[in-house]
Amino acid sequence: MNPFPVQQNTLTTSKISLVLLLLLFGGCTSLTRIPVSEQSHKDWAQYQLQAGRVQQWYIHGRAVIFVGDEVHNVGLKWRHRPDEFMIILEAPFGQGVFRLESMNSGALVKLSLPDGNVVYGEDAEATLGKVLGWSIPVSGLEFWIKGLPLKPEIFTQVLNGDGRLRSLQQKGWSIRYLDYFGFDHPAKGLPKKLYLKHEELALKIVVDSWQKPETDADSNIELFPDFN
Repeated sequence: MNPFPVQQNTLTTSKISLVLLLLLFGGCTSLTRIPVSEQSHKDWAQYQLQAGRVQQWYIHGRAVIFVGDEVHNVGLKWRHRPDEFMIILEAPFGQGVFRLESMNSGALVKLSLPDGNVVYGEDAEATLGKVLGWSIPVSGLEFWIKGLPLKPEIFTQVLNGDGRLRSLQQKGWSIRYLDYFGFDHPAKGLPKKLYLKHEELALKIVVDSWQKPETDADSNIELFPDFN
């Protein structure tokens, strides 16, 4: 199944695609390389404690999904609580909305399609793969989006000198952290831009805001409180 209209190989569409990509990832260069020191490892230990406390969030962002030669620009909304999540992928110009959400405390997942059909499954990645032919790494992203490895799974990492991840290899995925929010920002140093790659599938994600959900209606949302 082709989830969103594929960008055709025409001059006009190529220009539009290029503009969208530039708007989405303009200035999205690699982190300034800071030499890693003993203090970096201490800061990394502290960051893991702080980011690990973030158990619920509401993310607004954007993403570009690369599936082979196909390119899909989507809006991203992600609400997460312990044992509960909802991820919305929305193509521009009213092309379609996909809603993936957990049910029964995570025992089931429900995938709502733009045509009104609904598919149920026991695993988020498997359900997406079955319906769309590709899948985002939902279980890993729960940790990677916070700049943390998924434990106790095996991983390799490269630190930056500021005590946060520069890159991560885990579960067949390569993750590069391109930018973080500042520690003086309400998001308290969490990732802002990242790139994920696995075989013929790649994701580029820009997080516009990290918020804390307070109600099921997603209203009255507060910015993240201090981690401490």
